[in-house]
Amino acid sequence: MTPTTKPIWQRIPLPKTVAARRRLFTAAVLAVAAFSGYLTTCIVYPRSIFGRDHAVVRVIGMPITEAEQRLSGLGFKVAIEGDQPDPDVPAGAVLWQDPPPDVIVPQGTTVTLTRSSGPAQVSIPDLTDFELEAALKILLASGLKLGDVDSVPNNADPGVVLGTRPGPGAPQVPGSSVDLIVSLGPSTIAVPNVVGLRLDEALQRLQDAGLRVGRVDRATGRRGPPGTVLEQRPAATTRSARLGRVDLLVTEVN
Repeated sequence: MTPTTKPIWQRIPLPKTVAARRRLFTAAVLAVAAFSGYLTTCIVYPRSIFGRDHAVVRVIGMPITEAEQRLSGLGFKVAIEGDQPDPDVPAGAVLWQDPPPDVIVPQGTTVTLTRSSGPAQVSIPDLTDFELEAALKILLASGLKLGDVDSVPNNADPGVVLGTRPGPGAPQVPGSSVDLIVSLGPSTIAVPNVVGLRLDEALQRLQDAGLRVGRVDRATGRRGPPGTVLEQRPAATTRSARLGRVDLLVTEVN
């Protein structure tokens, strides 16, 4: 007869003492419990067991929407945490991210983004009663630049700033233009009548009076000798400050 081969588990010698057998039984129970716990964890939390760690990509400087799409596409969660001003990063772009770029984290980690609100705004300084030169220095030191300078008659000394456009305290982006309103001094000069004169004659008469020509418009369809003054603003005999502006309307030159 051919001898019957016993299964391998029957050929493993069992411990002969009761204490040894109890230790073997305890070890087997613990092994089965550990394996069951592992299988349960795999079913309930599959990503934590089988998922892979990833390096956080750099999204600083990217538009916030594009950064969200990039991170979500790589399996990260995204949270937006407020806005902060920055002189270099444009408004609406990512100013900072947490975790920082290239940090290794599990897939599904939340990446918190801080959005830039652009350069911090500055307030227009109050330049009233400053001389024009001093006002310009203050304006430039505030991070703003000079726009138009409008001169108007006023009882203040000539060259003194009367106000700004926009007004003092208005928030502006650095580099914005601010217009200044400057005094021409008291209105002590009577504006001469230049209606009916040729343009060159009107210019000379206004200069002699201590005034200057402002805007010169051409009258379309109005009759009269070419280049003749038809209207003036302000009108003759009106009081004006020295170097005040007089606008003219003249006939067209053929």
